[in-house]
Amino acid sequence: MKISDTIRYWNVITGIVLASFFLIPSSSLSADNLNEGRTFFVNQSWDELSRTAVAATLREISDRAYFYVEDRYWATLSQPQQNIFSNYLKDLGREFDQVIYPKETQFWGAEPNPGIDGEPKVTILLHDLTRGIGGYFETGNLYSKNISPTSNEREMVVVAVEAVGVSAKLFLAHEFQHLISFNQKDLLNKASEDVWLNELRAEYANSVVGYNDTFQNSNLDRRLSAFVKDPNDSLTEWPNVPDDYAHAALFAEYLAEQFGLAIISETIKMSSVGIASIDQYLQSIGRPERFSDIFANWLVALYKNDVSVDARHGYQRSELRNFRVSPRQLFVSYPGIIELSQDLKPWEGSWHQINLSGLPEGKAVKIDFNAEAGFKLWYVDNFGNMAALPDNGAIINKGGLGHVVLLPVNESKRSSFGSNEESRTFRAVVELTDPPKPALKNGDLIKRPHEPETYVIEGKYKRYLRPEVIALYGHLDPAKVTAVDDEIFHSFTTANYVRNVNQEQVYAVWPDGTKHWLKITPQQWDASGRDWGAIFIINDLELNYYQTGENIIR
Repeated sequence: MKISDTIRYWNVITGIVLASFFLIPSSSLSADNLNEGRTFFVNQSWDELSRTAVAATLREISDRAYFYVEDRYWATLSQPQQNIFSNYLKDLGREFDQVIYPKETQFWGAEPNPGIDGEPKVTILLHDLTRGIGGYFETGNLYSKNISPTSNEREMVVVAVEAVGVSAKLFLAHEFQHLISFNQKDLLNKASEDVWLNELRAEYANSVVGYNDTFQNSNLDRRLSAFVKDPNDSLTEWPNVPDDYAHAALFAEYLAEQFGLAIISETIKMSSVGIASIDQYLQSIGRPERFSDIFANWLVALYKNDVSVDARHGYQRSELRNFRVSPRQLFVSYPGIIELSQDLKPWEGSWHQINLSGLPEGKAVKIDFNAEAGFKLWYVDNFGNMAALPDNGAIINKGGLGHVVLLPVNESKRSSFGSNEESRTFRAVVELTDPPKPALKNGDLIKRPHEPETYVIEGKYKRYLRPEVIALYGHLDPAKVTAVDDEIFHSFTTANYVRNVNQEQVYAVWPDGTKHWLKITPQQWDASGRDWGAIFIINDLELNYYQTGENIIR
């Protein structure tokens, strides 16, 4: 059984760590001595020569760390090169003692200390790694050999020896965070973190210690460059490619900007993991958002990257404002229909801009999708409106609608992500069509789009109501007026006959705000062709609101 969890700067190999493991202090608790040689077990997959062990010598001791350098590499250096290398090691030791260690432990908490070896110093092994690998961390080293036979029985991380003097501090900050994470999450909270969130924190370590403060040529700069080349990647699947780290780094920056640094630092101290830990943190601080909402807003931010209207839809940091994901462009005209189909991994970004060429006034966009397959569909339109569509689809009917960007998200899985997650096929149908006829009932208020005049309906009739009159009825809400097309509007005949609920007199109400009593007999009413159903019943307030005009006698 493999009991190591190897985590490196570019890649991750996930093994099995049993929750019942416990640390057994080593019988050898003596401090390491400068120039002392040791043999270390190493990960064969990441070693340049596929070795399982390397001989190394302690070349530098700082207040917080031992720095071992692979003997084979050291022997390739000339004496002047060894002197230069030694100076680089001293600088790296000071950097670890004065920057990396204090800032990271203050932010996240402590590493196992003194840990299995009874030694407060962290061991840092520098040896030849496969090209492109900056470092790695193995949990097996924190267990005794009777549990993990290839354990080095010490708190240690590995850094590429060739990075010394170049970018070793970046790799060291990243790998040291993994050591802290293992203590805070696995050992103290008995929880094994999802790889994507573990790596997200390790990526953010460079921001914690300040290495991303100057953006140009920083780790964040490189991650952004990688992201822009391929923004379509699952945040949570972890096949150990640079795209994974690029997505994690950018999502970490977004989380910190939107919710503060604590969403990254406090979730490491929870017994819940991954998505659940983020939801738990949001709930604990009284925020209504959940991971699903954050992820969708992040997708919009990657597409719009503009905080002028909505702070959720872009990055605050100036160096992160100058990129935008280009959505897939699709075009449909009225009357028309298009079908979408795409395989998506869990929590993979996807953007589809539906351009509504020539959408006539009063027409609608009907969208149906396969929510039953675990998809949630968000959209953002050219006005900046954003919403999640209901599972049964939706009809969007807004004047001036020019395009909608569809953002499908595969939410079928929320934990225990691996290196090769199952894709699901997202399907949607977008149709430009006539809007559905509104379901109207007696007493409803209607109006034509873009016109202020409001009418109340009764049977087959409609009656114009001045705003002052609407205010006389507590049950009438001008905010709930239904805008109808011309066909529906003209299907109701306009009438202006009213009578008070407690009186028999019928009045005609004129647009000038006057009422006129129809002083005629019922027989004259019938003979005139007037319809008794055209009479609207009104209350005392409305009747008294009108000025009395001349009677109508025919």
